Amino acid sequence: MKTTLITSIMSLGLVTACGGGGGGGDSSGGGSSTPAQTPPVTATPAPPAAATRTMSDLTIPDDLDYKPVEALTLTVDASGSVSGRALVSVYTEFESQLSGEVVPVYDSRIASQSLKNGLGELEFSSPEHIKTVLVEIWTHDGNPPLQKLVAVNSSNLSW
Repeated sequence: MKTTLITSIMSLGLVTACGGGGGGGDSSGGGSSTPAQTPPVTATPAPPAAATRTMSDLTIPDDLDYKPVEALTLTVDASGSVSGRALVSVYTEFESQLSGEVVPVYDSRIASQSLKNGLGELEFSSPEHIKTVLVEIWTHDGNPPLQKLVAVNSSNLSW
């Protein structure tokens, strides 16, 4: 018990004795003892309060026609390249490799349908900001897919 009391008193004494106060900012070695002057405190004005708005404050023009997606139709005629069964897929995101190969981001597939003898028609929706889609035709012969980048410049697309 006495040891704990003595240790506590010594620790308190050390903390109090070593408790800061030194300048320590001047490395010139001189012993100037002028106190540092603090800049005068000025009051900062509070920012103006933002006006509270409600839904009734909004105005929407009568001719506004906001459609974040657009309906598209893709007509596929690959009968010259594909015979038999095949699958067509449409992707909105893809990466062009240095080799010239185009690799789709598979999570961006927005349409898929089977083709008969290379013929088919797909109806799907796409975000309006998409300007080009990747169309792939997979055949059952084990070859790589046929690919084509199709510009989305109207609602009727074709292969």
